Amino acid sequence: MSIASLSTAKAELEGALTGSISLDMNSHFISYGANVWPDGDRTFNPAVSINYAINDQLTFTTGFWLDVNDNASSSFETVETDVWVGLSYTTGITTISGTFQNWQYGGVSEEVFDLGISLDTFLSPSLTIHKRFNAGASGGFDGTFAVLGFKHGFDVTDDFSVSVPVSIGWALDEFHTTEDGYGFASVGLQGSLAINADSSFNFGVSYYDTDSGVTGNADNSFFTYNAGFSYDF
Repeated sequence: MSIASLSTAKAELEGALTGSISLDMNSHFISYGANVWPDGDRTFNPAVSINYAINDQLTFTTGFWLDVNDNASSSFETVETDVWVGLSYTTGITTISGTFQNWQYGGVSEEVFDLGISLDTFLSPSLTIHKRFNAGASGGFDGTFAVLGFKHGFDVTDDFSVSVPVSIGWALDEFHTTEDGYGFASVGLQGSLAINADSSFNFGVSYYDTDSGVTGNADNSFFTYNAGFSYDF
């Protein structure tokens, strides 16, 4: 879930340019329920996201995400680079987005498209349809995944907040394997400690339940951990 995990600032005023920089360490790299590095986890994932408000409803977004680790070689290096461009349209409590992504890894390019809808209301429900146009270097299939998400957050103090994200994913057709159907469910506990108005330390833990037949995982269930720094501008 490369890009789904990024914290991005929203451009709210016409002509406003905003964005975020994040530097995250993750115990696992989970991509739509699949544990990408089961034999050697621990990844460093820097990312930059930029948003431009075309008007008070339409926002252009672009950015990149890196997977830096020593799982594919003996040296700590960038093994994947993801870039994206997209548009989001907000009306009332509803935001609809379309994002084209290019993932570069294993010397091969993979193209995907995300169609998303989210509601700015209780539990922040969202639905993302993730379409893979080619398998890239994954050895997987051209397929589609649907992810339903919810999140509830609250402030513990003026500087410390907690959120509980939940997601459930289904393979609508061949994606990681030839099997379709329920792929994974996850629940997390994420904390954010504000350093100032623009930056924060973020950390948390997530539990995953997966169907090995759909995701190809060696283990059906596991915990993941994350910690990082983010700066909004």
